[in-house]
Amino acid sequence: MQNWNKYYKIACCGAIANVLLQLIVSLVVDPYLAAAFTPLYPVWIILLVVGWRREHPRR
Repeated sequence: MQNWNKYYKIACCGAIANVLLQLIVSLVVDPYLAAAFTPLYPVWIILLVVGWRREHPRR
């Protein structure tokens, strides 16, 4: 199995941490406060795209 690109690792770990943090905050503290973590999803998508472009550059 190939090693993962570091951007993929950061994006996947960040997205998983974001989902877990959003779930925990919504259940323990307040569902409306958990909405503060929603704007971070585009950051993880951008990191996936950057990792894809690093792995598959244009010729």
